[in-house]
Amino acid sequence: MRILNYFLVLLACCLGKALTAQEAACIVKAYPRGKTIAVEYDLNADADFVRLSVSLDGGLTYRGPLQQVEGDVSDVKAGFGRLIVWDVLKEWGTDTFEYENVRFKLSVKLKERWRRETFVTLNAAFAPYPQCSFGFTVGQLRRFGWFASLMSNGNFSGFQSDGTCDAQGFLPDGHLMTYTGEVSKMRLSVMAGGLMRVTGPLVARVGIGYGNRTVRWHTMDGGWYRNTSYSRQGIDLSAGVQLHWRGLVVTAEAVTTQFQYVETKIGLGYAF
Repeated sequence: MRILNYFLVLLACCLGKALTAQEAACIVKAYPRGKTIAVEYDLNADADFVRLSVSLDGGLTYRGPLQQVEGDVSDVKAGFGRLIVWDVLKEWGTDTFEYENVRFKLSVKLKERWRRETFVTLNAAFAPYPQCSFGFTVGQLRRFGWFASLMSNGNFSGFQSDGTCDAQGFLPDGHLMTYTGEVSKMRLSVMAGGLMRVTGPLVARVGIGYGNRTVRWHTMDGGWYRNTSYSRQGIDLSAGVQLHWRGLVVTAEAVTTQFQYVETKIGLGYAF
C-alpha cells in the first residue's frame, strides 16, 4: 500500500520550513511512517496547541486543521524534534494517498508568558506642604494592564468657600482679613491608568484623573477662604513603578495636580 513518495514529502518539508522559519514553529522534515505521515518540527516557545494543515496544490490552498493526528499537538513545550503523526488514510477514508505538490503548515497558539494578576493595594500620599491622604488601588495585569485609584484625606469641605485669598491672606481686592489660625485641608484624587510589564517583577505605570487640593483659612468673622497659593484642582497625572514579588505588590509614584502641586504616593498590597 503506497502512501506518499518519500522524495515528494522531503520537498514538501523543505518548502514548509521556508514558509514557517520566521514563526514560532519550524517544520524540519516529513516522512512516511507505516500507514501514516510523520511531521517533525521545532518549537521556539511553549504552546497551548499546535495545529497541522496540508496543501495538495503547492501551498495555494490548505485543508485543516487536520483531525486524525496525535503526538505533540497540545500543551507542547519549546524544543527540537517535536512530532505530529497524521493518519491520512483514516482522515480521508481512503486506502491510497498519491499527490505531487504536498505542503504542510503549522498553526500555533503560544502560551501566555505572564499569568493574569488581579491586585489591590492600600496607599498613602505625602507632600512637602503638610498634607496626607490615604486610599486604595485596584487593577489587573498580564503583559499590559490597568488600574483605578481613589485617594482622600476624608475632608470634602473644600468644595465650598466664602472667597479666596493669597499666601499673605489678602483678598483679590487687597483687603487683609483677620484669621483665627485654623486651617482646613482637603485632598481628593480619582485616577485611572495603564500598566506595562518591563521585566518579570517590574511594572511601569502612568495615570490620569481628577485632583483637588484645597487649603482654606478661617477668619474671625466665621468665613472660610480658599488660599489660592496652596490650592490646586484639575487634572491629576501620575508616573511610577510597581513591583510584583510572590504575590506582594509595592508601588511608588509621583502625582502632580495641574503640574504645580506634587506629592509622593506609595502603596502596599497583594496580587492573586
